[in-house]
Amino acid sequence: MFNTSRIKFILIAISLIFAGGVLFYSQTIVSDLREESEQSLIFYTELYARLAGDAEFSDYGFFFEEIIPRISFPIIITVPGTQDINAWKNIHDIADTAKITPELKIKLLNIVHNMDDNNQPVLLTIDNQPVGIIHYGDSKTIRHLTWLPFIEILGAFVIILAGFLGFQYIRGSEKKFIWVGLAKETAHQLGTPISSLMGWLEMVRMKLGDDDEITREMGIDIKRLEKVSNRFSQIGAKVKLQPTATSDLFENVKSYIERRIPQKNKSVELKFTMNAEGKIDTNPELMEWALENLIKNGVDALEGKPGNIHVRFQQSGSSMIIEVEDSGKGIPDNQWKTIFKPGFSTKKRGWGMGLSLTKRIIEEYHKGKIFVLHSEEGEGTCIRVVLKATEKVED
Repeated sequence: MFNTSRIKFILIAISLIFAGGVLFYSQTIVSDLREESEQSLIFYTELYARLAGDAEFSDYGFFFEEIIPRISFPIIITVPGTQDINAWKNIHDIADTAKITPELKIKLLNIVHNMDDNNQPVLLTIDNQPVGIIHYGDSKTIRHLTWLPFIEILGAFVIILAGFLGFQYIRGSEKKFIWVGLAKETAHQLGTPISSLMGWLEMVRMKLGDDDEITREMGIDIKRLEKVSNRFSQIGAKVKLQPTATSDLFENVKSYIERRIPQKNKSVELKFTMNAEGKIDTNPELMEWALENLIKNGVDALEGKPGNIHVRFQQSGSSMIIEVEDSGKGIPDNQWKTIFKPGFSTKKRGWGMGLSLTKRIIEEYHKGKIFVLHSEEGEGTCIRVVLKATEKVED
């Protein structure tokens, strides 16, 4: 059996390694391009410095007219030792020929500070005398490359997320079809022997009479089997909910449990507490089934030893709260959610379907919640069901 937590960890680790690799590679390229820009700028400034140092060189506008236009990345040239600005090029939203104003100067100086944070400015000299400081920023290509890995990772994340959600949907649909198929097949398999038993019961009644205790108990058991078969047939079908008095649900569960549980474990002390008068929209048969499963699970947790089962119905605002508490062996913290998964069971021959089915009835069909409220190993467990109350029962 695959360890899903381990698989998730491996997938996350692979994703992080991939993201780290993409970021490292792209940042390496960006660093190389920045270095090329710096070397290119240094080359032009040294070329100009050598030409300007020649005694026969007199065209000092050569740098601004011939060299600067060849530069594709944003630059600003300032006067050494001052905050005066000589020239600029390729600055976003500022024309190269714009007239400098106090507001524009402040804006350009702010850009200079940002440029210097990323790139070391280059000193322009003539005859070893500083005549300008060239501040430069990243070209449009570098800026795009800087954001490219994040866009790639985001795109990959969206694709992975879509695939994961699609996989979860398909997996959920498959589980649903398995549930429906298993439930309907069970109902079908039960149908024939139940019909046969009903026929045999009528024949026995003809000989022993309707008042015979044996036939009466057999009739009760066969009706119970019919009810179980009907419950299975409703799994997967469109469940019809109807306003049901909480007191009726309480009494039905109480009467069945008080008759059946002592036969399973005579040392169990059952306690039922009713503090609710409202109604809930429910399918009575399925809800009774879910609650019976919770109570039987509590009895199983006692492992045949003396213990207590306490069932509480109470209303809190617009919510109907049902709690089933046992004094059994308890559940470890790391299994509080696992116990509701199909196939999970602490019993040697358990199928692990009871609590999973209960969760399905509560959350899918009745839009409620079910969870472990508290549990301590060796002390017991309390499972809470929260349903939406509709109205109070009229006196």
